[in-house]
Amino acid sequence: MRSTGIMEIASKMTNPNSFAVNPYARNTGPPRYISPTCTANVIPIIPKKVLFFQILASRLIRGVLAFRALKIKENMKNILYKQKKKLSCLILSTVLITACILPLTGCGTELTLTTPISITDYKLNTYVQISSYTNVNKSIILEAISLCDHYEHIFSRTLAASELYKVNNKETSIISDELYELIETGLEYSRLSDGAFDITIGSVSRLWDFTSDSPSVPDASLISNALEYVDYTKVTLNTDSAGTHYIDMPDGFCIDLGAVAKGYIADKIKTFLVDNGVKSAIINLGGNVLCIGEKKKNTDFTIAVKKPFSDTGEYMELLNINDSSVVSSGTYERYFYSGDGTFYHHILNPKTGYPYESELCDVTIISHESTTGDCLSTTCFVLGADKGMELIESLDGIEAIFMKNDGTKLYSSYASSYVQK
Repeated sequence: MRSTGIMEIASKMTNPNSFAVNPYARNTGPPRYISPTCTANVIPIIPKKVLFFQILASRLIRGVLAFRALKIKENMKNILYKQKKKLSCLILSTVLITACILPLTGCGTELTLTTPISITDYKLNTYVQISSYTNVNKSIILEAISLCDHYEHIFSRTLAASELYKVNNKETSIISDELYELIETGLEYSRLSDGAFDITIGSVSRLWDFTSDSPSVPDASLISNALEYVDYTKVTLNTDSAGTHYIDMPDGFCIDLGAVAKGYIADKIKTFLVDNGVKSAIINLGGNVLCIGEKKKNTDFTIAVKKPFSDTGEYMELLNINDSSVVSSGTYERYFYSGDGTFYHHILNPKTGYPYESELCDVTIISHESTTGDCLSTTCFVLGADKGMELIESLDGIEAIFMKNDGTKLYSSYASSYVQK
């Protein structure tokens, strides 16, 4: 399950062209931009258009000076005076051209920023960031980020005021369009995995606290009892003729949407931004990364996927992404070792109540919609390498990269086309 968890992009802004995905770290600090080629100092790169005009200006100046020197030697003072005037004009032209190119690129009325309008905030128990390369009012970005609060009050399992909390505690059976849609999606992937992924895992997952300063393994009897309330097939959704949605499930059942909610929210934020004129942006909900369009014309965004268990900032892959989502699930970041040295991670098996024993440590999904990537990253992890990749190959428009515990990487048919060479 992508941690409510899947959280976190890592770090600090050094290069606006790249984003690092650290899918599981919780509360490690605000998202940061990284440079895939520089880890300490970033060398400014002069835009090609600016460089062209600077070279052109330089060559024009040298040419004019040489021509004048050869042809009009007898009046050197006058020539030098004229050249200084020409030089000043050319330098001024270059500066003005540079000033026009650096802040904005593009044509017509659609302006693409080289430095994005970026806002970072703490939402959904993680740091989230929206960076728009389209020149829009900052209030639009603020309103987009505020959608996180709106959806948290619908999908949170732990927030007492949330709609899902009330459903789990039998305070209501009438549900909103949004909750109906996301539960329906969760049930679809529960069926697709034949229960290996199960959104009714909530009765078990609330026993495990991977964010505690001193996490421990729950009592076996508590886990055994909680498993009696895990079975997605006992959840039913209905809609009456008036369009009102209803949910029914047995007492004691607890739905947990932590593996699917962030992807859904990212998609809704994208829709809002596009409807408000944003054509180029990055949405990063704690490691769920969704790109709107290209960074600029014919230039993809660079998304860095962190190498599992790396303490040195290594990356598993650097991906070229435009108008698509990148979501990862894995065993690293949200885990602990018990007193006897046993490793426990947060992706729980709905059949046993304990973490999955898997040959995989990371699953990264590239898809058009972030909801799809969110669901598939967890589903493929629990299915394992062979069945997970078989599922990916059966789906159109979805690519995946799996990493095994021994460091071996597996690629779906066209996944390598996204990898930076």
